Amino acid sequence: MVPDLGVKNVREVGRVISVFNYRVKVLLDPDVRSQIRSYPHRISVVTQIGGYLLFPVAPGESAVGIVIGASENETIEADTERDMALQLARSRRILTINLLGQLRESMPFEPGVSIYPVLETPALLPTEEELKTILEYQPRDNRDIALVVGPSPIYRQDVTVSFNDLLARPFGVIGNTGSGKSWSVASIIQSALALLNKQEQPAVEQQNREFKPLPKFIILDINGEYGSAFPLKNTESEMISDRELNKSYINGKPFELPLWIFNLTELISFFEASQASQVPVLERVITMIREDSVDPDAVKPFRRLVRIVDKCLNYLGSLSVYAAEADGTAVSDNTAELISHLQETIYIIRELARELAKYKVGLPSQFNGIEKDIEKIRERGLRSKEEYESLRKEKNWAEFQRLPPGVAEEVVQFVAKLEPVFQQFRLDIVTKGGLKQIIADSPIQFNPRELERDAHFHIAASRHGAESRIQEFISTLRLRIHRQLADKRWSVFTQGGGSLEDILWAMTGQDDDQVIVVDCSMLAHDVLPFFCAVFGRILLEVRTQAEPAKRTVQPYVLVLEEAHNYLKPRNQDEAPGLTLARETFERIAKEGRKFGLSLIIASQRPSDVSATVLSQCANFLVHRIQNPEDIEYFKKILPIGSRDLLEQLPILAPGEGLLLGSAVNVAARVKVRKPEPVPTSDTPRPWEAWQPGKEQFNIGEFLKTWIHESDGEPEDGSKDTLLEETEVVSEDDFDDEVPF
Repeated sequence: MVPDLGVKNVREVGRVISVFNYRVKVLLDPDVRSQIRSYPHRISVVTQIGGYLLFPVAPGESAVGIVIGASENETIEADTERDMALQLARSRRILTINLLGQLRESMPFEPGVSIYPVLETPALLPTEEELKTILEYQPRDNRDIALVVGPSPIYRQDVTVSFNDLLARPFGVIGNTGSGKSWSVASIIQSALALLNKQEQPAVEQQNREFKPLPKFIILDINGEYGSAFPLKNTESEMISDRELNKSYINGKPFELPLWIFNLTELISFFEASQASQVPVLERVITMIREDSVDPDAVKPFRRLVRIVDKCLNYLGSLSVYAAEADGTAVSDNTAELISHLQETIYIIRELARELAKYKVGLPSQFNGIEKDIEKIRERGLRSKEEYESLRKEKNWAEFQRLPPGVAEEVVQFVAKLEPVFQQFRLDIVTKGGLKQIIADSPIQFNPRELERDAHFHIAASRHGAESRIQEFISTLRLRIHRQLADKRWSVFTQGGGSLEDILWAMTGQDDDQVIVVDCSMLAHDVLPFFCAVFGRILLEVRTQAEPAKRTVQPYVLVLEEAHNYLKPRNQDEAPGLTLARETFERIAKEGRKFGLSLIIASQRPSDVSATVLSQCANFLVHRIQNPEDIEYFKKILPIGSRDLLEQLPILAPGEGLLLGSAVNVAARVKVRKPEPVPTSDTPRPWEAWQPGKEQFNIGEFLKTWIHESDGEPEDGSKDTLLEETEVVSEDDFDDEVPF
């Protein structure tokens, strides 16, 4: 590869005249008058932007650079000490080149340069074999393979990437509308499937089934365009051709993400519950509804008893805090009230225990002396309600707040004696009743209409005390719950859904479903972020719940089409759904690789996509971008050596893009192969479409669907009714953020 410097090398086009860090300048030879050079058995590009040149730096080793600019100078500029310029008899033509990597004989291309070219190093055109080594990825072992993206528009040589590197880590596909994003995504997926599906069946026969590859591409199809690119092989009877408003579809079948599959964080965002007063109550309501849904009738008395015991433990905990303030700052009327509540609750426990005696649930022996201990505390001077009222009228606040002498010690001893008894009693009830440990995040199926029952909120609020005041602060939450459940735009969450198993199989496809197209084009713009966030979170949880050794088995690739619609950068006044979606996919982008879940992010506006997500992308395919702000934004997240290449983005042809990242040997301009079949993303042709006799857009059909979805009546003619009425309270009447 090192030329004979005594004889003019036919591949030589110039000499190095400047080296600065990763940038090299080459003075072209005077006889290089064209952008192409013809030599035996080859015609090669010389001055084309995006072309490659080699610089011999050691025996059998060359540095590789990419042309990023060309200029012609007719003068030599004066130095800092002179004010004259020298007019040249012949102009100097100079190429600006960024170094990318190095080639060694019989070795794959290596990114990075360890030995720099020096002044007067010849610049050589690559041979056909060298060009193939530069543009085509060479797998290191048989666990990877080269994936063809398309030909180089400069060299007509295929550009290939690492199959594993491209699809195992986040991959960004960026470009203006009509630049070829959908085309590229579909082409890459089709090429990957073609490689997999042509593999020979392994020698070990699969038991009772034909061997098939196991890829999983899951596409969040925002515009409903990928169904044509990945048609189903078998048309099933339950598939529908006409899509309806406010519904989503997976591979042509209706699909819902029911509200019960939301975790607590998602439900808080969905109902916009305030952290100060509404979240604790909502968490308890959700937990109770899930518990009631999973418990068979035979164990419901056990669950009720556990809840009452929990209330007693809550009372005891509060009593211990009040008693600890024995220096006079305790609120003694609350202590008296708690003692009364505890006494009433213990009476209820005794009644329930009688019902559960047949299940061999008996009260601990320590319960026999509880009433005597309470009376002993009262006898030590615990005031009655009438006495507290009298002190309040007299404004004797010192006596009102102070616990009577000796009472604090009695309360501390009382709590220390009873707390372990109640805790053990609770454990016995859970064990004998076979109760499942349910939390607000547990994916237990329930009817969303249960959230309209005001009784759940009264019960949940009573556990915290000051129930009447809490009800004021949660009234707006209950109003929003009624509104959300009645709004048909959110019906993808409030209706149907099937079992958890049905939902997971629909999301990940059956065994032979290699591409799962999730058509969410009919969802409202404010529904879409919630849908995508919950969908992504469930996929990640499915992967993270697997055993560590199984997490990377059959990895999934999740495609986020038109990601700027729900993956926006942080904004102070953003909608809750956007916050939820961004946080979900930022977590997937940062952690998904370890669990076998990768992303393909396709967007028109990189500046409208979370910088955290884009920063995790190991590879990019950048199509035409004309907005200077987007180009500048994109430059900030790319390595310095690749930023100069972005200057050509505004003039890329449709379907062309710059391929950058760790999956490709060098930054390369590529013409993405046409997918077959193509997604439904064609640009309209007004001249042809507006000719006489052409089909008209049918507004009437759309109106029928639109009006039907907005008239408030379901298809069967019945009308939605609320299970229980709630008082309509203006959201201005109460402050959601007032703590209880």
